[in-house]
Amino acid sequence: MIGIIIGVILIILGLILLITWWSMFIKALMAVIPIFLILIGAGALAYFLSEMKSKREVPQEEKRTEEK
Repeated sequence: MIGIIIGVILIILGLILLITWWSMFIKALMAVIPIFLILIGAGALAYFLSEMKSKREVPQEEKRTEEK
């Protein structure tokens, strides 16, 4: 029961602060979104480069097994 009351109080406090600090919230969001896009883009680039590299290595390994 206490957990429910604390949860409701925290939600209400969060909504009040979000409304009060709306302009600062938007500025923080504007600062964070480009950083996330850069990190996600770098992660996707690293993933797809490693996929291309592994696809290029597979035929070379098949040739080695055929020679034996």
